[in-house]
Amino acid sequence: MLKPLIKDILSVQELSLCIQQLLTDAFPYVAVCGEVSNLKRSNGVTYFTLKDQYSQVAVVFFKTDALKTQFKEGETIIIDGRIDVYVKTGRYQIIGYRVRAVGSGYWQQRLEALKQTLASEGLFDKSRKKTLPILPQHIGVITSKEGAVFKDFMSVLRRKQWKGHVTLFPSLVQGDHAVRTLIKALHAAEKVQSIDLIAIVRGGGSLEDLWCFNDETFVRTIANRKKPIISGIGHEIDHTLCDFVADLRVETPTAAAEKIANEYVHCIQKTDALAHRFKSYAYIQFRTFKQNFLLTTQRLLRISPYDKVQWIRTLIENSQRRLYRGFHQHFSRNNCQLTLYATRLKCFPFQQRIAQSIQHLQQQKQHFNLSLQHHLRTLFQKVDLWKTRLENVSLESYVKKGFLVPLNSKGTPKAYANFKPDTTLAIMHKSGKYCMHVKAKDGPLHSIS
Repeated sequence: MLKPLIKDILSVQELSLCIQQLLTDAFPYVAVCGEVSNLKRSNGVTYFTLKDQYSQVAVVFFKTDALKTQFKEGETIIIDGRIDVYVKTGRYQIIGYRVRAVGSGYWQQRLEALKQTLASEGLFDKSRKKTLPILPQHIGVITSKEGAVFKDFMSVLRRKQWKGHVTLFPSLVQGDHAVRTLIKALHAAEKVQSIDLIAIVRGGGSLEDLWCFNDETFVRTIANRKKPIISGIGHEIDHTLCDFVADLRVETPTAAAEKIANEYVHCIQKTDALAHRFKSYAYIQFRTFKQNFLLTTQRLLRISPYDKVQWIRTLIENSQRRLYRGFHQHFSRNNCQLTLYATRLKCFPFQQRIAQSIQHLQQQKQHFNLSLQHHLRTLFQKVDLWKTRLENVSLESYVKKGFLVPLNSKGTPKAYANFKPDTTLAIMHKSGKYCMHVKAKDGPLHSIS
């Protein structure tokens, strides 16, 4: 039995330093076998948890180059290292030197076997998945009421100004009794008629911490639900069977809230855009209608019967005034002219002018008769002259002068040797008819009956 080496009152840090010294001296080297969980790497340092079915211990590798064997989440490995105490938290851990691979761990083997069984039954098929509502009005959230997950979930919805209603169905999310409370919460959410979407959310953790979401009974209960379910369990790298059977899987609980709120925000933005377009269209239509109304009003005023009658009445009145003024001016002017003419007529010698006009007309008549007789005599003389000329150049005149040429039986002259060009011949045919033959200059003989 170890005896206490220090009898004075110690601070927490001093106690942790003492325990660190004791463990370091007692376990300078250990080789531990277990399953890898919560694997993280940051700034060349590798952190993970080594666990088995009953316990777990933290492991740190400060030199990544020492990890010559590659391993991943869920594998079973052997760690060579020493025991150390992290003074800040008072938690002991293994400082690793070397990794030796063994194979898949217990929890990972169980998960893969159950996953294959449920997949073969078609529980993960896309045909079984329900369509999530675009704008859920009432959401049921299944998670722990003591953790920060629900607060983060609600803060995202409030930040996105989501206006729906949220009901929390508290449940355990880790431990032996978690499955029973999860199933109870799911049944309670299913009974609320107004709930149109159920969200199952939980923060990150190791595979055994999240094992309640891989429980076969809980997974089958989700598969037989009536309402759509969205699953946001763990971190991005965490996958549970609840994610596969749910209608939609998101990486984290806050991502689930983002998904729900983003659909709402998208619809609000689309509604605002449509409202803005409608307002713009309504403003343009109203402005166009106003302009058309003003134009139509002006046109109606121009073609208004009352205005038309008033315009015609004004036109008639103006025309009456112009007619009266013109008639008055014309009457005055004509009256003055008549007065002037009457005055002139009184001074004009009518009888003397009429006698002179009669004498002038008689003289013109005598002159016209003499001119007409002279003109007629001249015309008769010209007619007699042209008559004589025509008789001298007629065919009968040439025949009477003896210019006859006999024709043969074929109707052609017997000889033309002594005729000159352009000579006109009068020929008596044996039938007693006359015909005239004209021979052009240096040309053939033409006959004209």
